[in-house]
Amino acid sequence: VDVPTLDGKVKLKIPAGKSVDTLILNGGECEPWITCDDRLMRERAEDILEGARIMQHLLGASEVLIGIEDNKPQAIAAMRAACAATSFEVIAVPTLYPSGGTKQLTQILTGRETPSGGRSTDLGVQMFNVATAYSLARAVLHGEPLISRIVTVTGNVEQPRNYEVLLGTPVKELLALA
Repeated sequence: VDVPTLDGKVKLKIPAGKSVDTLILNGGECEPWITCDDRLMRERAEDILEGARIMQHLLGASEVLIGIEDNKPQAIAAMRAACAATSFEVIAVPTLYPSGGTKQLTQILTGRETPSGGRSTDLGVQMFNVATAYSLARAVLHGEPLISRIVTVTGNVEQPRNYEVLLGTPVKELLALA
């Protein structure tokens, strides 16, 4: 299974001569008010775990680390419960911007520093967002295409909340709901 990235690279196909020993799932939100990954981990932890198992197999990683910001105790508990019978480790990380960034989270969880201009795969690490793991599990195990995503609508709205929306849904429709 190939999962393309925005820059056209394929994250589940490791370049020749490289290997990945550590898979990291990023459960940190990229902005302070976003909560869509938090809700996903609370409500769909088992599917995220299944996606992580698929990724681990495809990458040949011996270690799976799941980093979740420490201000998400329910998500941490849900993911720890889902991982109880595995060797996967759920680690609470400080809620400190930009802890959810790839280089920062790799450093926090593994102690390995990605060199300037380098990639985490240079260190034997590959990282995916928890939503990617969830979507991969739904595609591989259930044959579901990726047609929706949970998004957070927040800011200057009456009812900030998360919505599961079809890809391509106009933002003005989400703003009208909020």
